[in-house]
Amino acid sequence: MIKLITKLGLTQNEANVYLSLLELGPSLVTEISNKSKVSRVTCYDVLEKLVKYNLVTYASGKQAKKRYAAMPPHNLIDFLKRKQKRKEKQLEELGKKLPELRMMYKEPNRPSIKFFEDTEGLKAIYSETLKSKTEILAVADCEEWQSPDLIAWGRQYNRERTKNKIYERILIPAGEKTIDWFKNYPTTLKYTEYRILPKEKINYLFDSEINIFEDKVMIALLKKPNRMGILITSKHLVNILKAMFEMAWEATEKYNRNDRVKKVISTKKLSSKTEKITSLK
Repeated sequence: MIKLITKLGLTQNEANVYLSLLELGPSLVTEISNKSKVSRVTCYDVLEKLVKYNLVTYASGKQAKKRYAAMPPHNLIDFLKRKQKRKEKQLEELGKKLPELRMMYKEPNRPSIKFFEDTEGLKAIYSETLKSKTEILAVADCEEWQSPDLIAWGRQYNRERTKNKIYERILIPAGEKTIDWFKNYPTTLKYTEYRILPKEKINYLFDSEINIFEDKVMIALLKKPNRMGILITSKHLVNILKAMFEMAWEATEKYNRNDRVKKVISTKKLSSKTEKITSLK
């Protein structure tokens, strides 16, 4: 009988105490303890749990003279039904959380994905690139980096990247603020090579940026109100995107051959020469 009761979800002590009470009728803790072979101190805790399960009730008396009585055996069925309902609810809650748990699970060769919300999250994800041991391949949009809440931090980020000697190759669409970009970030040119995507080929802005480095892909959505960052760790994805970047890089070479453009991008004294880049627009 003990084995059957424990299979319903009661512990060994709970089953012993309940079955003892069925035989004893209303009894004191000392009597229940002697009958069930459960220590008196433990018996108090077990009885209170059984009361919560609606398998035991208070018969009479207070404190040391308190008597307990077993509820009818059919209450075991109710106990089991309640337990099943709780399990069903737990299964439902687990089902809702399963996608999140799967994202946390890192199995071999499975990409891991992390999300970073808002401006502070965006700064955190860019900080990850400052640890890179490889060059960074980027497709970037200059426009949003001119926004008041990003421009100062962007300058600091590029100073840190230069300090860490992390080389970056960037493909940039020819937007109105492209020239300002070179004005604001002249100190990075030693570790940065830019190629501008011609406006006749790419006549729209991205409002975002992709960085490819090590075995990671960083995606930054820069435009408010949906500003966020995504960091994907996947060597296979990196290899595909690297191949696509290199093809795009090679294809843009003919649009960046103009000596005037090279002069603007390569010099640190940009202020007097930036207007020459407008020939790409």
